[in-house]
Amino acid sequence: MRQAHLAGRTRGLRPSQLRQAEKLSHRRHPAEHGADQLTLNRLADMALEMEQPLHLLVDARGLCRLLWIGPLTESGQLQSHLTDSARRRTGDRSRWRLMSCLPGSNSAALDPDPREAVVALDLQPELWLRFMARPERGGQRAARGWLPSPDASLGWAAADAQDLESLCEQPPSALDDNRPPMASPREAEDQERVLLLTLSGGDAQRAERDLAELEGLVRSAGAQPVMVCNQKHSTGNPQTLWGTGKLQEAAIEVRRHRASLVVTDRELTPVQARNLERWLDCPVMDRTELILDIFAQRAASAAGRLQVELAQLRYRLPRLIGRGRSLSRQGGGIGTRGPGETQLEKDRRAISRRIETLRRGLLQLQEHRARLRDRREGLHRLALVGYTNAGKSSLLNALCGKRESQRVLAENKLFATLDPTTRRLAFPREGAAADELLITDTVGFIRDLPAALREAFRATLEETLDADLLLLVVDLGDPDWPGQLKAVHGLLDSLGCGQPRQVVANQIDRCDAEAIEHIRQLEADVIYLSATTGTGLQGLLNKLSMRFWGDNSRADTVAAAHEAPPPWQS
Repeated sequence: MRQAHLAGRTRGLRPSQLRQAEKLSHRRHPAEHGADQLTLNRLADMALEMEQPLHLLVDARGLCRLLWIGPLTESGQLQSHLTDSARRRTGDRSRWRLMSCLPGSNSAALDPDPREAVVALDLQPELWLRFMARPERGGQRAARGWLPSPDASLGWAAADAQDLESLCEQPPSALDDNRPPMASPREAEDQERVLLLTLSGGDAQRAERDLAELEGLVRSAGAQPVMVCNQKHSTGNPQTLWGTGKLQEAAIEVRRHRASLVVTDRELTPVQARNLERWLDCPVMDRTELILDIFAQRAASAAGRLQVELAQLRYRLPRLIGRGRSLSRQGGGIGTRGPGETQLEKDRRAISRRIETLRRGLLQLQEHRARLRDRREGLHRLALVGYTNAGKSSLLNALCGKRESQRVLAENKLFATLDPTTRRLAFPREGAAADELLITDTVGFIRDLPAALREAFRATLEETLDADLLLLVVDLGDPDWPGQLKAVHGLLDSLGCGQPRQVVANQIDRCDAEAIEHIRQLEADVIYLSATTGTGLQGLLNKLSMRFWGDNSRADTVAAAHEAPPPWQS
């Protein structure tokens, strides 16, 4: 069975150089010592001849598992070349040793480059031995050992600078000064660990609230935010948005906190996403994709799944990355003719066909809901709109959820419900049939709602556009309620919604007097209530009865049914 793997910049090497490299990769190093000096001397001669850095990855038994030619750029490339037997020994990887031979003449190269430091951390070696290929006066080669350290800026702490001969004779344990090893960012855990990469403007309070919302989105997706890397917004590099220094810091923090994903607070273009993944050597997800992931988890009905899939495909279509570089291309110019097309074009056409199918299904969904609205002609319709997690579902349960079968899901979670739910609220009359009001709970809004979601959920939002009155539910217990109210008004205006709007201040039992006074200054006619305790429901019912039927006598009968606490609160 093949012991070692030769990879990297092997193209252009002579057959004799490849054979020599293969022989060196099969030489065994002492298990109890740092390295075999004769092998490293031959490796140095080869590095000078090739004018390329060479890297050896040696396991706990002294067997070379990988000989990499060229600089360390992406950890995924190195790990993909490890043999299957090496991958199975994941428990022994903390005892691996990485040896890097550098062809330059400047001894300052013994300090690891930030990019190489990140890749080396992913390989999880016990010791990283870096030495110069060109010998100094006296025939000795400058060398330095590096140990993984979570306290160091680059994740590596330098041992005492020594020559190559001394380091080869010492076992790695002799260099360890009880520094705790840095754990792998790829460890499997019950909850995914996420690093947040943010850009903040001049308003510190606004930046703090946006960060709190992003953390809430991450937790709603089922992950755990473990670290925040923030940079002040400036005219930086448009290819990455963040500066190279901040990205190097974030790459180290990913390894230090064992994060498996990076989430940004800005929507990224396909080029920016690829550049960030190349810099961080870690999967990157922007805010839009995070919201799409939450919607995919929450979609319960067939209509909801259809709309989420359509939004996801529209988002991913321009972000496809072709992998078959060797495949020929189809075209009409010189050098573009060939027997077929790339797999990328096939994927794009398949996704385009699926989008067209979903678009037709979405049109059928709009027609179906239009027919349902036609059947309800003659009934007054009310829509509950507002920011996500503002208490719309709780208010619907407080008004119409006397029985278990009538209640909808209400959780303290962003985007807990996606599908619109309609309930009937009866207003009894003496000697006549009760008047009925249709109340619809709609999907929650959020600041900077992705365009793909806005287009895909147009069938759902049409419930809002067709209502006679909109109840804008505002959570006064949230410190950012003014910004949320402004965002809801802006989204309704962008949808061309001209229906009357009535602001309902929710959670008055959890807010302070300043919030009540502030919203009174912003909105002249505000209804104050608490959907969880039932406080203020009488005033809301009076307002609805007066608006739709001209009197509030029938509201007392409805309110009597809400005096006792609902069964789910007892």
